[in-house]
Amino acid sequence: MIDLDNCGDYMLLSTLDVAEALKISPGAVRKAAKEGRLRAIGGFRVLYFSARSVRAFARGDADGTAGNNLTQPEAKAAASGEVRTEA
Repeated sequence: MIDLDNCGDYMLLSTLDVAEALKISPGAVRKAAKEGRLRAIGGFRVLYFSARSVRAFARGDADGTAGNNLTQPEAKAAASGEVRTEA
């Protein structure tokens, strides 16, 4: 089992590692990632999670960064330089 307190911030964890560490189902981990509550790194149909993001999720900080209150679509738009306007 992964000890989140003793692993490096950028250690990549699998969906199963996260589920075991947080004592939740792998489906709940995938759902949290899909909803943008847990930051994931996608790759070849597999999701990976940084230990830092998992610790932030466990303490209730959805995006893992202090002061960033953007939702996932807004964060993606901001990262790509897109501008959203209200219609």
